[in-house]
Order: sequence, then C-alpha cells, then structure tokens
Amino acid sequence: MFDKSGLTISEFAELLHCERPNVHDIFRRKKIDVELLIEISKALKHNFIAEICEKHNFSHNISSEVSFILKINMDDKALKNFVKRIKQLGINTIQ
Repeated sequence: MFDKSGLTISEFAELLHCERPNVHDIFRRKKIDVELLIEISKALKHNFIAEICEKHNFSHNISSEVSFILKINMDDKALKNFVKRIKQLGINTIQ
C-alpha cells in the first residue's frame, strides 16, 4: 500500500510524526499497535482496521467508525476512547 501512495519515506515519517529510521522499523515489524495503525491508515488514506474487522468477522460498526475517524481529526481523548473500545474486542496489536 505504501508503494502505491506516491509518498517518500520522509513524507510518510512526517505524517506519522516520527523520523525516517522509525518508518523503516515500522516496515520490519511483525505486529503493530492499533493507535499506530490508525495513524498509518490516515496517512495512506486506507482503512486497514476495516480489513481486519472483515477478516475476523468483527462488527461492521467498528469498521464504519474507523472510516469516520479517518475523515476527521479526532482529539486525543476521543481517539483514546475509540482505541479502548477496539482493544475490548481483543485487538491490541495487528499481525
């Protein structure tokens, strides 16, 4: 997905509020936490959470909610509450 985005590593790092080496580390990870996946979804304009929900037959409401979140800038408290709800479904990290 990143390859098709047209972004450079530097641009992607900026969108994730991190440094270039951190992006390379993200690419090598076998697991990723939900908060970071939401930030990556925003940066790449792709709902990865929806794919995971579909794969694991989780509620469509969660998928729709993520689509909404990706369109707006949530404040930290709202995002933390949403992530807490995702984690209650048993999604802490994504493989």
